[in-house]
Amino acid sequence: MSTGERMCWTTAILGAGLVAAPFVSTTYISQLKEGAYALGFIGAIAALSGFCLVFFFRSRDRYRRHLLAGQGVLARWSYTAAEWKAFSGDEVVRQSSGMRWLLAITAIFMIAATIGKMNENREAGLFVGGVMLVTWILCWIAARVAVNKYQRRAAGPALDVLIGRDAMLIGSELHVWRGWGNLLQSCAIEDGPPRLLAITYSMQGRRARQVETVRVPVPAGREAEASAVTMQLSA
Repeated sequence: MSTGERMCWTTAILGAGLVAAPFVSTTYISQLKEGAYALGFIGAIAALSGFCLVFFFRSRDRYRRHLLAGQGVLARWSYTAAEWKAFSGDEVVRQSSGMRWLLAITAIFMIAATIGKMNENREAGLFVGGVMLVTWILCWIAARVAVNKYQRRAAGPALDVLIGRDAMLIGSELHVWRGWGNLLQSCAIEDGPPRLLAITYSMQGRRARQVETVRVPVPAGREAEASAVTMQLSA
């Protein structure tokens, strides 16, 4: 069972507990009064959402099981410690730089929107500015978490990479580009050193498709295999 599936089961069970609590304990109702039914409503949403997402993560984990079983695997790459360290260090720098630029651009747009609103109405502008600030802080936290992930990867041992027709597994990190609305956008080899296999795919977001590019180094002597993988995925 994957981590995501376990978290969904936990959410569903806790939500079901909130729903069942008023029927199990009268003390619970008397102490919380109307709040007990509000918590029950929240619990019902959590239980239903968690239960439905279990099947999403279970279906997604099917790609992991197939790769580990060797089904549809196009390449299986291992790296020396030096190869992985060189790649991971460059990836941390690339991701950190990209996220800094993204946060800076986002901050500029948010400041401009706040100033524009304050020119119309000072109180409304302050409210918009507060909302923008909280949003930017959440974006910074998300960016920091992502960079920390790459830093931990760089500090750890070399990971094995499994590349399939529908998905890629980097250690325990799964990327899926076919299924659940995901679409493969491109596959190419980027010049190094080290040379990188870059796969770009998109996922269905709330308002627009989200694009992600995942890169893995091409091991020494496996350039021909990397070209074959690129041709098969691009086809």
